[in-house]
Amino acid sequence: MNRTSVAVICLVLAFCAQALVAIPRLSATSDEGVHIAAGYSYWQTRDFRLNPEHPPLAKLIATLPLLLLKPVLDTAGPAWASGNQAALGYDFLYDNESDRLLFWSRVPMVLIAALGAVVTFLWARDLFGNAAGLCALTMYAFSPNLLAHSMLVTTDGPLATFTVLTLYLFWKQQACRSSLSDAAVGLALGAALASKFSGALLPILLTAFACGRAWRSDDRFAQGWRELRGLFIIATASLMVIEASYLFSASPFLYFRNATLVNANHDPDYFFYLNDQLKQGGWWYYFLLAFAVKATVSLLVLTGIAALSATNGLRSRWAEIILTGTIAAYVAVISLFAHSLGLRYLLPIFPLLFVWVSRAVPDLIAGLPGLPGRAVIGALLAWQAWAGLSAFPNYIPYFNEAAGGTAKGIDFLDDSNVDWGQALKQAARYVQERGLSRVTIYSFSPLDNPPYYGLPPNIQTAQVPNLLLFKKPQPGVYIISAHHIARMRQVDPAWRSYIPIDRIGGSLWVYSF
Repeated sequence: MNRTSVAVICLVLAFCAQALVAIPRLSATSDEGVHIAAGYSYWQTRDFRLNPEHPPLAKLIATLPLLLLKPVLDTAGPAWASGNQAALGYDFLYDNESDRLLFWSRVPMVLIAALGAVVTFLWARDLFGNAAGLCALTMYAFSPNLLAHSMLVTTDGPLATFTVLTLYLFWKQQACRSSLSDAAVGLALGAALASKFSGALLPILLTAFACGRAWRSDDRFAQGWRELRGLFIIATASLMVIEASYLFSASPFLYFRNATLVNANHDPDYFFYLNDQLKQGGWWYYFLLAFAVKATVSLLVLTGIAALSATNGLRSRWAEIILTGTIAAYVAVISLFAHSLGLRYLLPIFPLLFVWVSRAVPDLIAGLPGLPGRAVIGALLAWQAWAGLSAFPNYIPYFNEAAGGTAKGIDFLDDSNVDWGQALKQAARYVQERGLSRVTIYSFSPLDNPPYYGLPPNIQTAQVPNLLLFKKPQPGVYIISAHHIARMRQVDPAWRSYIPIDRIGGSLWVYSF
């Protein structure tokens, strides 16, 4: 085994170790109870009434270990009968040893993300050499944004992995095109589509890239027929994966009907938050700014270097068109159609960016001969590693140094960018170790369960004006989600003057009155 292989194994294991050690320290995030209950119900009942706004595959994979644990799922109660996924997910999670269910459901998510890490290395290595491959993999292994969401039972991490896998296999066809390679692309594409509905952008992109590949051919007519045949095989294979994700027990049209439910449960009058402002409808540049403040400085610098380098010509024209075209398309589509709620919607572009920015590695080495070029690369990768390691285990509220770090995050963003309910276990330990009394909890979501961890019940939204706004709160200790602090500062300016005495997990702010 050569040194590159050893380095790859070590970096993939480093990614997995960070995630696996973080998992027991984090409570359930807002969506996980629903996803876990839904996935387990699919296995047990072949009924897909729960969580139809997300395809089943990621949830099925996550809950495979639960088939051995055999938790109790109540399909006789009113929550199941009415399809009340929030109530059923809450009860399922906290009536069945939440920590155990969370751990074993999150482990498969980490393994899917590890596959994404390997593919990211392989593509960067194939394009730009071993050093570039290791650079891309290091960026992946210590990415706070990928670590934040790839360990959770949600759909964002699997979509990121299956997106980069689909595009890598499609690109590899230039070396060896066959029906088998088309089928492999189709299986990967099907996995992306069956993980999250926003994966629907991929078939459009693959069709466009296939047309481009035919146009580049010397025999456009013959190549066009080959591409058409290949697209048919890809489509057939992907549809088979989608049908398999419904366990071959639902109508083939269920997937397409459910796709119309995306965002159906979102409040159309909701006020979104950005840059210390609340506004209905959001902002077209929301995700661009979110990326600027939450991507690591190393990634931002490497992106700039890679862009400058690309002005001198593309090293691998076809691959870079696929990479940059997909990145641009995702950013454009998400910016136009997604709600302004979290950078996680852009998670699929991160592995693609890591591959593309690795083109800067050979340029840096060649342009800065000897030690200086290697030193620049080493410094940027060390900075990336520090960003990931120093954020552990609180990756969700990570903000880069240029934005002022985690403490300044609520100046820019709210929601899953700053808190998603994951720090309640840390809050319980904080309260216990300090022997605090008269504690008031206002955590991220009604789906949180503070009493499960020995904390007081979460205050209800209707209680907030009377307890927290427009007058100084009653004496006591208040532990409040950063998400709520960002919004309360807009409603009651007094919260701008209140100084927190501490922060728990970067996402829960502690006040004493």
